[in-house]
Amino acid sequence: MSAADISAANISAADLWLALLVPLGIWGVVLVFVLAGLLAISDGLRRLRRLHQIPCFSCRYYTGSPHLKCPVRPLEAASEAALHCTDYAAAPRRPRPTRSKPWAWRRRA
Repeated sequence: MSAADISAANISAADLWLALLVPLGIWGVVLVFVLAGLLAISDGLRRLRRLHQIPCFSCRYYTGSPHLKCPVRPLEAASEAALHCTDYAAAPRRPRPTRSKPWAWRRRA
């Protein structure tokens, strides 16, 4: 008998199954981690899109102060609860200042 015949005879069916299942298990765990990461990113993007729909920042009552953001509904201001605010009123647009001459804002001494 040669050395190849002896080593082939010593490998049992359990060893073959183990050699097959361990790499599959490792790839399964890697796949679960990748899918969990993708689902977390998807959930974060969905939440971000929803938060960008909050109308408070273009409301006339929004103050921008960290102490009192909205005097009408202070508990709901700038949160998801403000998505359907009944007191929302669009702020009037202010005209942008235009300068005909770029140097006109400087004071001459």
